[in-house]
Amino acid sequence: MYKEYQPHEILAPYIDKYWVMEGTLEPEERIKILPDGCTDFIFNLDESANLADQNGMKIGGMQAYFVGPMRAYSELQVCSEMIHLIGVRFTPCGLTVFTKIPMSEFTDQRVFLPDLDVLFNAGFAAILREKNTLKERLLIIERYLLFCLRYSGEVDKQVAQAVGLMHQADGKIPVRELMEQVCLCQRHFERRFKHATGYTPKEYTRIVRFRRTMDVLRQVTRDNLFSVAIDCGYYDQSHLVKEFKRLSGSPPSVFASLPKGIPITYLDG
Repeated sequence: MYKEYQPHEILAPYIDKYWVMEGTLEPEERIKILPDGCTDFIFNLDESANLADQNGMKIGGMQAYFVGPMRAYSELQVCSEMIHLIGVRFTPCGLTVFTKIPMSEFTDQRVFLPDLDVLFNAGFAAILREKNTLKERLLIIERYLLFCLRYSGEVDKQVAQAVGLMHQADGKIPVRELMEQVCLCQRHFERRFKHATGYTPKEYTRIVRFRRTMDVLRQVTRDNLFSVAIDCGYYDQSHLVKEFKRLSGSPPSVFASLPKGIPITYLDG
């Protein structure tokens, strides 16, 4: 039901993935969306409202909304049996190429596009719906983004470098070491990092470490949590369990039972 697609190579530094979620769900079913350090524009191509978040915000038929940087999991409730969503997931810092608005203004926020004057407009879902195939829809998105890229700004290179170092170290690099490597003092580094990503450096390293550990857990048995915790940079097993419940709403043992090789963006509640 959920599939991901790679962007054009020119857009790859800014777009992480395009994704599609299409199929049938059980009404009242709950879905937990996991944090990944990215931001998303989501277009509902169905004519009915099919999902609602924990605050009662519904994704209406043919509507679109923006999901800012999330620091923990959020929960969506299924309102309609059929679902057809297309998403554009931006890399950390990626959206700042297209807008000067600080990402910190959208941390833990979902915003309807009519209330947000950034990149896509409220009628974009209807434009996508008019196309007959997924290929045509993704082509519309890519052409639009490539056009916008001509008039875009630049990524904060020092913040982007720091993000890259965090991923290379699987979230286990100290913030002080990051500051030294990108040649920024603490105040400037933290301010610029939060402006570009919506996270503090510490919050982002926690998410990177969580995502890496989630992948590791899918390759080990449930009785090996202590070794996973130490290898992945947690103090001990209890620290691992606490972090996973905060970030995913589930114990780490849940991830040990998930199939390998399939991207994990959400969990059935």
